[in-house]
Amino acid sequence: MFIAVGLNQVDVALLLLLAHSIFKGMLFMSAGSIISTTNTQDLTEMGGLWSRMPATTAAFVVGSAGMVALLPLGNFWAMRRWLNGFWTVPLWLVIVLLLVNGLTALNLTRVFGLVFAGKPQPKTRRTPEVGWAMAVAMVTLTVFGLLVPWMLQQWQLLISWNGVWADDANLDALNLLLKTFDIPLLALSGFIGCAVGVAIYWFGVLPRPVRLPVPILQDLLAYDFYIDRIYRLTVVWAVDSISKISAWTDKYVVDGVVNLFGLATLFSGEGLKYSGTGQSQFYVLTIAAGVAVLLGLIIWQF
Repeated sequence: MFIAVGLNQVDVALLLLLAHSIFKGMLFMSAGSIISTTNTQDLTEMGGLWSRMPATTAAFVVGSAGMVALLPLGNFWAMRRWLNGFWTVPLWLVIVLLLVNGLTALNLTRVFGLVFAGKPQPKTRRTPEVGWAMAVAMVTLTVFGLLVPWMLQQWQLLISWNGVWADDANLDALNLLLKTFDIPLLALSGFIGCAVGVAIYWFGVLPRPVRLPVPILQDLLAYDFYIDRIYRLTVVWAVDSISKISAWTDKYVVDGVVNLFGLATLFSGEGLKYSGTGQSQFYVLTIAAGVAVLLGLIIWQF
């Protein structure tokens, strides 16, 4: 979506937002269902939930399939609308999109293998399906996600298959190849991601956790590209510094000025009370002196 907005393809971004939000909602609801019944968020303590939580499993599977643009779910049509314009974007962007789709498939396959497949663990051996209040909402969203292609068709947001190769004469060999195999490449990236996830987390082809030969790359992936640390060193640090400056200004500048006027008023009042003698001639003399000073100022101005 961010890439589409950056390329000024607002229609594609909105279509991706619609499809992505529905399927991501299924994943969040299924995750909440699992957490509420198992009382844990540790994936190593889960397993074998597919037979015990069928509604949750269906929501996760449909949500995962939609996230990796599996035909015929709605996210596939959104991605196809974008893929139809692959020949107008740089080649590196095509590679990034295919890589992201493959990594998404790998991640979701990993989660499914750890949570739903495999042998039941102590916390999942007797786990029941979630209560009806959550199950109804989750099943409703699952059905709604399956109807997204029909909704897009009714709203006339789907492109025609016949128009994909209409202007092939204007394309060079590389762009023509991308345009011809864009959809198979998208499907292949998702398939490769799922296959790698199944091989590692279902059949144990590689030891878990997976150890990469390059420690720097291992740490980079383990700490999510250090996004949290960068966020703390930039955004959090900036907000914290601005807050401290604002607090100091409020305490010593704003409150200081107000307190200064209050102290000045207090001391002046305390000083004036000693000038009150109770004699009328003294008050008349004070008024006359004040009037004389004012008249002197006026005369001096002119």
